[in-house]
Amino acid sequence: MFEARLAQGAVLKKVLDSVKDLVTDANFEADPQEGFKLQAMDSSHVSLVSLKLHANGFEHYRCDRPLTMGMNLMNMVRARERRMYFFSSSA
Repeated sequence: MFEARLAQGAVLKKVLDSVKDLVTDANFEADPQEGFKLQAMDSSHVSLVSLKLHANGFEHYRCDRPLTMGMNLMNMVRARERRMYFFSSSA
């Protein structure tokens, strides 16, 4: 099970808006102790995007085991704009 909730969702929106033009698809990794992270190259292999949100930085964070989730960043931005809750997964 993975659940994550930020107290200020605007933080995630700013991050996604910044990254979506560089990286289209990315693997996000959730870890019980380390938190939520992303590391990806842009399509031309010029820029490296590295993001880490520590578990204690979330209002609520639950991750029962390490988990990798492949996501399209434009779809994440659209879901965020529609206020959909997409950071909840049970595996």
